[in-house]
This record gives sequence, structure tokens and C-alpha cells, in this order.
Amino acid sequence: MQQASVEKFSDLIGSIYDCVIAPEGWTEVLDQICAEFGFATGALSVASLTNMKAVVNAVSGSDLAQMAQNAVGYGPDIIELWGGAERIRQYPLGEPIVQSQAVRPDVISSNRYYREWAMPKGLFDAVAVGLVRDRTMVGNAIFSQHESAGRIDDAQVDGLRLLAPHIRRAVTISNLFDMKGVEANTFAATVEALTVGVVLADEDSKIVHTNAAAAAMLAAGDPIVARHGRIAVQSAASTATLQSAVAQAAKDEATLGQKGIGIPIPRQSGEPLVVHVLPLRRSHTRSGLIQSAAAAVFVTSASGPPRLPHDALNQLYDLTPAEIRIFELICEGHTRDAISALLGVSVSTVKSHLIHVFEKTGCRRQVDLVRLAKSLTFPV
Repeated sequence: MQQASVEKFSDLIGSIYDCVIAPEGWTEVLDQICAEFGFATGALSVASLTNMKAVVNAVSGSDLAQMAQNAVGYGPDIIELWGGAERIRQYPLGEPIVQSQAVRPDVISSNRYYREWAMPKGLFDAVAVGLVRDRTMVGNAIFSQHESAGRIDDAQVDGLRLLAPHIRRAVTISNLFDMKGVEANTFAATVEALTVGVVLADEDSKIVHTNAAAAAMLAAGDPIVARHGRIAVQSAASTATLQSAVAQAAKDEATLGQKGIGIPIPRQSGEPLVVHVLPLRRSHTRSGLIQSAAAAVFVTSASGPPRLPHDALNQLYDLTPAEIRIFELICEGHTRDAISALLGVSVSTVKSHLIHVFEKTGCRRQVDLVRLAKSLTFPV
């Protein structure tokens, strides 16, 4: 697979963000991803655990109806094909997991779903990306590889790794909209009706518009405030993270990555809230709000208490999901070999991620990581 041009890749990311407003576009997005990276099929499934309804459900590839139908009938078998429910919970969100690397060959070859459905179709391997896994939603994207395409290679995994945070941001923000009520002709009308706070900001984080919910938050100074006209929060570190994400969204949404997904900002009462930043400018669909708006900042209830030090590691040190998971496992006392077995990756991959963790956090030894984790036990 040849490296996608920067412009083409940016267009694909823009299409992902457009799906926040027009979720029917997910099928076309999956088609583009499969075509770009050479996958035979793709499936995106995100379900709300509060009302048991699909937030997103899209498939791409041959035999779409049959693919969706069989996925339901083989539910337990598909879970086992990825190592079982407990193993799946260990996989870091946003990190592509290659099935043949994470699960033993004998487990795959003896699996009923693999033998009866995937193998006859020539689908001999797959890669999955966990998108959300909390008390309100569960979701993932899975791409299958046809045997004629050979083994899943590093370029395919790297491509999905770049796209993953954008897909995660899009499906997370999509869940904030009551899709039954989104029949307005413009994004603007929909934003005004949301019960979550929405602040539209320019590239300097200056507030250019708020919906009613955000206006009430600003009036109370809780949890967001206006400082010299710029959106901010009580924590200096979280404010810097938020304003950096807005600036990056304005400059180049393709490089925004995981910045601005779930920034923790507790209320004065201690109620956990989070902020999500959605880029606006590159799309006609999303830019129809206010000409000077570069990003929409969503302020909403957290799906649970802040996961610390997880959230702090993400926002303050820009660790990837895989790096955060390895950081956590090291702090829990696991060896590199044990982490390798648990996550289904090679020891060399664990070492590589750990080197990046040391570089980004400024730590030199594993004991320093443990100390850092303990220092981040309160919201930042």
C-alpha cells in the first residue's frame, strides 16, 4: 500500500468529522478506509448501554447484509476470536490489534465463526480498534484482510493508528446528539437545542458563540470561565490543554490526534465533566455555524469518575493509548514479558512504547513512573 497523500488523508479525516452531523456517511467512510489501506471488509459498531440502541452501525465490503446478520448470530464466537471478554478489556483504546498477533493460531482455527463464515470468504486475518468502552457506550471498528492481500502489514496498522483518535472523537461527540431530534437543516440549530454546553471558539480560543447551556456555565463560572474573552477552566494545566487543542484544530485537524478528547474538568461540586473539541473549518457541513469559529467545544458529563492518572497522562504528556496502557501495567508491577502476553504484542514493541513513555514524561526509571502515577491521583 502506497502512503496516502497528505491532502487525501486530510479529506478522509474531514469526512470522519462530518459523520458527527450526518451519521449516514459512515458507510462511505468505511469504503474509503478499505480502499485506501486494502482491507476486504470494514465494520463500525457503537452502541449506547443506557438505552441499548446503536449510536453508529455501519459496514463496508461484500455481502453487507449477510455480514451484519452473521455478526449477531456469532456474537460469543467473535468475542472468543479476539481472546475473550477479559482479554478484550485489556486492549488499549485507539490501538490497532492484529488478530493473528494477539491470539494463538489454534484458537483462531478452531473458532466456529472463523471456520464457518470468515475462512470460506477468504478472510484470514483482521485488525480491531477499540473506540469506546465505558458505562454508557461500547464500540469498535474491525477490518478484515483477504488472503489474496497477504499479511496485515505495518503500513495498514500505522494508517489505522492515525485515524483512530479522529474516529473516537467523532463517535463520542455523536453520542451527545439525540439523533431522533436532529432533523434541523443546519448544525447551528442542532447545537442550540443541545442540553450539553457548546462553545464556539476561534483559533485563539476566543469565544464567538455559546448555546444556552454553555452560557449558563459561563455565568456561574463553573466549570468553564471566560478569561480575556478566551474559554478557560479553573485548572491552569487543563486550560492550556484545551486551548492547545483548539489551536491545533484550527491549524490542521488531521494532526489533532487524541488531543481534546475527554479533557477532565470537574465542577466545584466535584461532579466529573469532560470537554471534547470538534474541528469546524475544513467542512461546509461543520463550518455553517459562524464564519470565525474554528472549533466547537462540548462540555458534558463524564461517563464515570476521572480516570487518573490515565486522563492526565493523555492530556499532559500526549501519550498514545498503547503507551498509557503499558505505563499502567508497569505501575501495576507487570514485567515486559507479561505485558507482551497480555496485550498480544511482541516484547520489542513493549520496549519501544516504554522508551516513548520515558521520553515524553521525562522519567528515567520504572520507579519514576510509579512516583509520577501517584502524583497524578487528583484532577489536574
